[in-house]
Amino acid sequence: MRRRNVTNYSLVLFGMVTALAILITLHSIVPAGLALVIPNSAPQVIPSLREWQGSTGSFTIVSTSRIVVDPLYTAQLQDTAHVFQTDLFDVTGHPLPIVALSSPIPGDFYLTLKNTVGGIGNEGYRFEVGDVLAIRANTSSGIFYGTRTALQILLQDSARLHIVKGIARDYPKYKERGFMLDVARKFFSLGSLEDYVKMMSWYKMNDFHLHLNDNEIGGGDSPDWMHKYAAFRLNSDRFKGLAAKDGSYTRQDMRELQDVARQHAVTITPEIDTPAHALAFTQYRPNLASKKYSKEFLDLENPSTYTFMNTIWDEFLPWFDTRQVHIGADEYALSDADKYRQFIDIYDAYLKHKGKTAQMWGSLTKMKSAVSVNTDIVTDVWDNRWANPVDMVKQGFQVINANDNLLYIVPKAGYFHDYLDTKLLYEKWEPNIFDLTNPALNLNPSDPHLFGGMFAEWNDKLGIVVSDADVYNRVKPAMQTLGEKMWSGTTTGTTYDQFQQLAATIGEAPGTNFPQ
Repeated sequence: MRRRNVTNYSLVLFGMVTALAILITLHSIVPAGLALVIPNSAPQVIPSLREWQGSTGSFTIVSTSRIVVDPLYTAQLQDTAHVFQTDLFDVTGHPLPIVALSSPIPGDFYLTLKNTVGGIGNEGYRFEVGDVLAIRANTSSGIFYGTRTALQILLQDSARLHIVKGIARDYPKYKERGFMLDVARKFFSLGSLEDYVKMMSWYKMNDFHLHLNDNEIGGGDSPDWMHKYAAFRLNSDRFKGLAAKDGSYTRQDMRELQDVARQHAVTITPEIDTPAHALAFTQYRPNLASKKYSKEFLDLENPSTYTFMNTIWDEFLPWFDTRQVHIGADEYALSDADKYRQFIDIYDAYLKHKGKTAQMWGSLTKMKSAVSVNTDIVTDVWDNRWANPVDMVKQGFQVINANDNLLYIVPKAGYFHDYLDTKLLYEKWEPNIFDLTNPALNLNPSDPHLFGGMFAEWNDKLGIVVSDADVYNRVKPAMQTLGEKMWSGTTTGTTYDQFQQLAATIGEAPGTNFPQ
């Protein structure tokens, strides 16, 4: 014990002597009369800033502080300014007024689309912290993301008043930063969906994919398939009895959700999944069920199937603002690959006629056929056997990494992940990695066909087993980690444990009320 104390004392003494020597050296090289100036280190936020040039001192919210919007861009920025005003009060308790002026004063937040800095794209922003905190971008989305950075920094200040001075240039590494929620097998209230939008925007995620129809696993193979659980969540008078009885969304609900999403720089991507996973449709129209396979499969030899699906898309496409919609197209019968591929092309063309573009789950590697599929369809590569990512890119498809082994949450199911392995993802994963053990399946990080990534929460065990709190507790750590990885890319200088501490400090997105 005595020897250990002597050793520790020696180490402390050595450290003190070393520090003193450094200070003496620094003093000797700094001209007389000048103080040693150390620039501010980069503020810690999630996702981390891409570039930072530190200054000295801090911006401070004062009694005269305002949110100043460049009068040239009030129409484009008024929603962002109002969301920022509300969230700023939530975080700091200071009710700052919004004014339209071209000349901010010290203590003001200044929002403008007047930007001469290149390389930030449509979602990046320049974060200039001096006596005024100016956020400059090319779009309102960029400005919005800059306000998230300001709020996260303020949350870490004990007084909720200060942001260190410096300049950041911040922009995403990947354009697709997605989260898919299975609202088909478990209904979520409109308020819950709005909270997930706010959570996504807090971590600069931008694509909220809603899986709107599905059924219990194996329900279509049962002799009493008409009584198995299946749900379609959109409720229209045109299709009375089709919407699920345990919860559905009206057109007004979707309008409200998309308005909130637009204000938070998030896109709502609707998915109507056919020709498999379609038990809700075949229960509604039993004559459309496959005569050869599971009853959750649409009969692709029946012309009425296409007439029905045309009316479905005609009714529900106008509900959604997004140009890109998801047609599902996963896990159909392997022996009917020709008809399956033709079905995809038919609805790709149908959506184009409606001014939309198609997205689908990748299945083409397994669904082998001489029938070609249009390569303008964005492909979610969810399983490397169903869709080999390297082959998909070689064929010309644009892909999103949604790999099931890495990015699927299925609560309480005993397969895939109950909780994502966020440590593994933080330390070893990037959106170009589809397999951690087989590099031949991975893409070049700069491949222009790679849009980005998406993680998914599937409710295979249905809502009677999985609660809202179960879902939230699994999605939150995944969102924090994947928000970091899909915006900033490779993580350097911050360990996983340090990242976890930061995530705990930053906490909940303003204006949310998730179940605990």
